[in-house]
Amino acid sequence: MLTFRLPNVLNEVVRAHRDQFIRQTKPKNGVGVFVFPCRKLVFNYCERSGSSKSMMEYLQKSAIDFAKENPQIEVVVQPRPSRHPIIRAFYTNGYQKTKCVRKCSVDEIPEVVKSLRDHSGHKLRRWNKYVISDTPSVRGIYSPFHVNEVHSISDLKPKN
Repeated sequence: MLTFRLPNVLNEVVRAHRDQFIRQTKPKNGVGVFVFPCRKLVFNYCERSGSSKSMMEYLQKSAIDFAKENPQIEVVVQPRPSRHPIIRAFYTNGYQKTKCVRKCSVDEIPEVVKSLRDHSGHKLRRWNKYVISDTPSVRGIYSPFHVNEVHSISDLKPKN
């Protein structure tokens, strides 16, 4: 029985190509799989400014608990000198959303963080039509104002 073995160099090339292919695949939701839309939260604050006081207090008290409760989200804390505090969320579809929390109290910041975490990652848009269809109606939309013939009740009465 013959067995065919690839040379070591070729094995490494195949392995590198396979790893590159695995890295390029995007995670998708499906049966038994849930990919969280929010992948990263960045907390930016200034150490000297008064507008960042509540943000620094939140980071000292609650940010570690939030990171432990949500291991699927990468939490990054960065100083941002001479700027207002912001929270930036990055989503799996490439969308990012930024919220300024300069006038928020310590009790309001967790609500902002929760809203950024629970956001779907899509831009908000207004739905004018409640039913979305790929194929429009063949007959069109009925309107009694666009009828050529005008009917009256006298036309419906039987003539004697």
